[in-house]
Amino acid sequence: MTLFALKHEDTRRIFTLAGLLVTAAALLALFARPWLVPALLILIFLVLALLVAHYYRAGQEDRVWQIQDIQDLQFIQSTLDLVRPLPYFTRWSSSPALAARLISTVRQHRPQRILELGSGASTVVMAYACRDASAGPIVSLDHDPEYAAITRRELAAHGLSDRATVHDAPLVTIQTSRGARTWYDLSAIEGMKDIDLLIVDGPPRKTGPDARWPAFDQLHSRLAPGAVVVLDDTAREDESESRHAWITLAREHGAQQIRSQKGVTILQLPG
Repeated sequence: MTLFALKHEDTRRIFTLAGLLVTAAALLALFARPWLVPALLILIFLVLALLVAHYYRAGQEDRVWQIQDIQDLQFIQSTLDLVRPLPYFTRWSSSPALAARLISTVRQHRPQRILELGSGASTVVMAYACRDASAGPIVSLDHDPEYAAITRRELAAHGLSDRATVHDAPLVTIQTSRGARTWYDLSAIEGMKDIDLLIVDGPPRKTGPDARWPAFDQLHSRLAPGAVVVLDDTAREDESESRHAWITLAREHGAQQIRSQKGVTILQLPG
């Protein structure tokens, strides 16, 4: 783990280590070997210096991501003929980076059969893009009934219910080539095939290991020749194998890696 490769989740570890070193220094000074105290104080100083460097670097990166989000939001606002404000983009929802790329993808490829894993702001954005590009309709799966209902209400409020359908798809145990995994119940889309555009933005990481892997295992055979696949959250290390599987399937077409806070990968399968 290099100095500038620290992530926000490492902060707790650094604080814990600093606390242990301070406690150890105090105990040694009181009961054991006072000559070890200077060495421990030096270690404490180094840990705190590492923490400061981490926050400085993280602050720089956050400013870059904020500027990128603003630019993507400007693109979204200027491209779509909105009748009301879009749902908020939060840390748990799709990012402005993903939404902006989905608009460009729909406009370029005009897909007629779209499947989205994980509904939300991205569903509304795509519905607008599909309306303007004569694309779609969109079929979206969501494991959270409350969140799915919110998305359906947003679509209705924007007058886009005819462009997207959000299905409740509870998480169930399925068998994959890597064994049992927790993933969507696909009964709502049992007959869906020849998918032109697949967006993999769910389920959340907390649902289990390799949360996005089953999308490849279960859906790659349902895609149409030349289909486009958009993968969100590809900056996460636990999504590396899933991303690699899709890129390998794309072969000579390769993949476009969008540098963003969460990471977006866009690829096209052979025609």
